[in-house]
Amino acid sequence: MELYINSSWTECYENACIAEAIAWSENGNHATIYTMGITPEAADAKLMGALRELHLVPETSMKTGGSAES
Repeated sequence: MELYINSSWTECYENACIAEAIAWSENGNHATIYTMGITPEAADAKLMGALRELHLVPETSMKTGGSAES
């Protein structure tokens, strides 16, 4: 599985900001995971917390903007 996270994907719409990550499997399946926050930073922090909870990224700090493989 490949996981793509990019903080520049965070978009703001009216009063909410949405951060997203995309996961692709070897079988061609994909899933998008997104979170909402009041600021781009809040949305990104929620996304990273959710990905850690799902064991898709390590517990330690990780740079966003690239890809990570699990």
